[in-house]
Amino acid sequence: MGELEDNGAARAVSRPLDDLRVIEIGYGVAAPVCCRNLAEFGADVIKVESVRRPDSLRTVGAGWMPPDAPWEVRRDTGTSINGFTCPQKRSVGLELEGEGGRDAFLRLVERSDVVIMNMSVDAVEELGIGAADLQAINPRLVFMNMASFGALPGPYRSYRTWGGNLAALSGVTELVGWPDRDPVGMPISFPDYVSALWGATAVIAAILRRDATGVGCDIDLAQYQVAVGCLGPTVTEAHLGGPTPHATGNRAPGRAPQGVYTTRDPDRWVGISATDDRAWDALVGVDGLEHLAADPRFASPDDRLTHHDELDRALEQWTSTRTDWEATAELQHAGVAAAPVMDHWDVLADHQLAARRFFRVSPSTRFGGELTYGQAAHLPDAPRVADRAGPAFGEHTREVLLEVGFSASEIDALVAVEVAHEMPHPELHLERPFLHWIPRVMRLPWPESSIDPARIVFDRLAGRDWSSADDDTPHEAGT
Repeated sequence: MGELEDNGAARAVSRPLDDLRVIEIGYGVAAPVCCRNLAEFGADVIKVESVRRPDSLRTVGAGWMPPDAPWEVRRDTGTSINGFTCPQKRSVGLELEGEGGRDAFLRLVERSDVVIMNMSVDAVEELGIGAADLQAINPRLVFMNMASFGALPGPYRSYRTWGGNLAALSGVTELVGWPDRDPVGMPISFPDYVSALWGATAVIAAILRRDATGVGCDIDLAQYQVAVGCLGPTVTEAHLGGPTPHATGNRAPGRAPQGVYTTRDPDRWVGISATDDRAWDALVGVDGLEHLAADPRFASPDDRLTHHDELDRALEQWTSTRTDWEATAELQHAGVAAAPVMDHWDVLADHQLAARRFFRVSPSTRFGGELTYGQAAHLPDAPRVADRAGPAFGEHTREVLLEVGFSASEIDALVAVEVAHEMPHPELHLERPFLHWIPRVMRLPWPESSIDPARIVFDRLAGRDWSSADDDTPHEAGT
């Protein structure tokens, strides 16, 4: 099925951040994704992890792991940390509470360019790892903490949050849902993702400044302010006396038709947007929609906005006779913005994502090969490569500590007192259950599968004692 991407060839490619070393103390999405953005373009990102206070994504192991599987193996199986937040990184298991762990961390800082974290302000101060503490050791250090409300004085300074309640507090949640129902929010932690992008931009700017001045930087990034900043036009309009912001479903101001419409197939939808008169003229030129041009209710943009509900019903009569892709093709051919609403299967098999190599199979110590997600940003002279998937916990502890001057015996001593942690059971290799079918959907260099799910179910059925089941009782096959 091909070979995994070659490490040697990958490392030979010159990337813009190859000389940058970044220390990450990240949890969840914000700081880890920010650092992953930097790692994608060459930065050596070292993820410092704790057994006592693990990354929240380490606490979510794969659902197929047996209940009695050891936790130190289960924490390496989460797909988010392996494929999304931590590819390209190295993992160092280290406890910062205690002189041995703190000394090791400070040695890392002394030999690094950037420290990025998303910890509460109080925790940073209690551990003594704030900007002033670390820049006393390394004056050229770029430091960034992505605390919920920032480190500057304020009534919320010490509050802890997660993406969901921060989205609600910032006002993002109020704008997601249907106008006649309560807000539903987003299924993702929106403030984390946008903060990760803002954070990566801020760090690059600080590095350029440091290279010009020789001075490090303290970046205080408040995720709350980032989320509010993404609502700038909405907040401004409300402040100037405009309509109270509210959820509008699939509609957008000033556009009609604008929405998601049913198609011939159950639970398949197509999104359509006509942004101006030119798009409207293209829409009513499509076979089967010509009659809309003669309807006085839809004569002008204002008329179409006033009668948006009737327009939606008329348009849905047309889309309901076609599949999502048929409707998309006809509309796009005419010059109308349209696209099918894609589910997970559609995304995995999408030809555009495949052409841009968004999905990749990257080397993984625990799995051999692991699915990793790419990024939208490409630099023509510095191609992205897939050195490795997300690391196992503590996979690079010894390697990194040796690099910063620890002897093998010193590392042994730190591991013995559980101040440092190495990857447990490195000889244990796991396998994703989907390997038996996913090569048929995604033509990638997957590891070979040794699992036969059909045989597993058959064996379970064959070994089950059915003698106690009544004839009228449905059999619970496969349990």
